[in-house]
Amino acid sequence: MKKTTIFLRFTSFVLIFAVLFLAVTEVLQDKRVVLEYDVTSKVKGFYEEPDNTLDFVFVGSSQLYASIAPNVLFEEFGITSYDFAANEQPMWISYYYIKEALKHQNPKAIVLDVFTVYGETYEQEGATHINLDDLPWNLNKIMAIRASVPKENRGSFYFELVKYHDTWNTLDEHKVMSSFWNKRNVYRGYSPFVVAHDYRETAPEEVVSQTEREPMGAMAKEWLDKIVTLCQDENVDLILVKTPNGHAERQKLYLSVEDYAKEKGIPFLNMNTVFDGEAHVNILQAEKISRYVGEYLSGKYEITDKRKDPAFAQWHEDSAYFYHKKDMCVQISTEHIAEYFRTLADKEWITMFAMEKTDSVTFSEEEKEALAALGITPDYEAEGPWCYLVLLKNGVPYKEAVQVDGPYEETILLDGHEFKLMYEQKDDGNMVAGMDMDGKNYCMRHKGINVFIFDPLLDESVEYAAFDTFSGAQAIRAQ
Repeated sequence: MKKTTIFLRFTSFVLIFAVLFLAVTEVLQDKRVVLEYDVTSKVKGFYEEPDNTLDFVFVGSSQLYASIAPNVLFEEFGITSYDFAANEQPMWISYYYIKEALKHQNPKAIVLDVFTVYGETYEQEGATHINLDDLPWNLNKIMAIRASVPKENRGSFYFELVKYHDTWNTLDEHKVMSSFWNKRNVYRGYSPFVVAHDYRETAPEEVVSQTEREPMGAMAKEWLDKIVTLCQDENVDLILVKTPNGHAERQKLYLSVEDYAKEKGIPFLNMNTVFDGEAHVNILQAEKISRYVGEYLSGKYEITDKRKDPAFAQWHEDSAYFYHKKDMCVQISTEHIAEYFRTLADKEWITMFAMEKTDSVTFSEEEKEALAALGITPDYEAEGPWCYLVLLKNGVPYKEAVQVDGPYEETILLDGHEFKLMYEQKDDGNMVAGMDMDGKNYCMRHKGINVFIFDPLLDESVEYAAFDTFSGAQAIRAQ
């Protein structure tokens, strides 16, 4: 009896210790869940897609997940897809991502980006952790570790607490929640890069005219061969692509891939010769690239359009996040006042304006017309210094205030946030306006027109800017 009791206690201790060890490891493991490089959200989100519901699975590096937007493929072509990708993903890890994907999905094709065909040796440890940490523990992950990490360095991949034991000081609510609850990824693995950038209409001439070849890395080619064989064995098509990065030197590698694809009888879309690009294109360029890919796929395969299928209604709701991000990118890329204010009219945003007029500040007819289109019509003829404050909801004035002497302050509660309009009168009689959200100032306090835009769906500020009446009606943006 005593031996049995000891055994039960020992077994209970071991089980409790194992559960606690695994829980602590999961919590302390580095989580990539914010901003564009949210690989944890992308990888875990893949497993939230119902089995056998994806037409295509895209695999590759961050250049792929910055360029292919499944929301566009769905909304414009009725195609369901996912970017099952991670930063600097080498071919030997892509192989295991494909194996993992095919356990859950039966796609018409695997679409593989060939950015990392330069691979000659193991990737750096940090990039390998980014690619492998968030995969679920199974034989496939163990084999991926064995293929991707030198034997002497595998300890931190099998026992992740070795690497992440001191990350407790960076924990936050998002990281803790993502340790135990996977969330659907509304972008289906895509990353919306919201940055202002002017792309050329076509690919750079130095890329298009490149004719030299550079051999693929030996290790990369070995694993690309294995990927070809894997897809053949699994009876799934393989399509090779290169998203546009505008890189003439790397084009030498992609020309070698072109030769390889012809030899193997595999389609290869080299978009580096079609579009201007960079490592991570912005969302506006990604929309063009995705549309191009969608046209190719819908022309090559017979695809059931799922846009009117009630089973995929959630895809429509999720697409709103993509198009709100696109609107944000358009807004921060717009310079002139008339176009800037026109784009505000039909957006589901909360916008605050603060206008200051002094004896030396006047408003042009163009500025007045742009404001009037939004329903903003202060008395421009009023004498002396004045301030005009207005809060718009969905492009329509919701609260406004005009004051010729101060101070003034009012807080408006909308969508769970406090928006504050205020101004005060300085000793010289001029007015100083302010706009706060949740206690943070978003007013540049330029003489003329100050703007702050917030998107409730994304729960993000779009930007805050100013239009100085002496600057030619061009946007002055906060740095």
